Amino acid sequence: MLTQLISLLENKKDGLSLFEISRLMDAQPSAVRSMLELLVRKGRLAEIGPDGKVCAVCGLESNCQLLAIKGKRYIVCERQLDN
Repeated sequence: MLTQLISLLENKKDGLSLFEISRLMDAQPSAVRSMLELLVRKGRLAEIGPDGKVCAVCGLESNCQLLAIKGKRYIVCERQLDN
């Protein structure tokens, strides 16, 4: 399923949200969240905000109104696309 998840995101320039991925994979959001967290930790995916910026470099993630309203999106890290 991890490979399926990465494949799903490879062609999504603006990424997908947890719930979009869950719907497309026909999987429970809790299961998808675990996979997303693992792939982010491994550096295969990056979390971005609704504005397209990478959340990890912002430093305001805990107070972000955009994230509170729209949630995170996930993209494949560029270095993974080059492999």
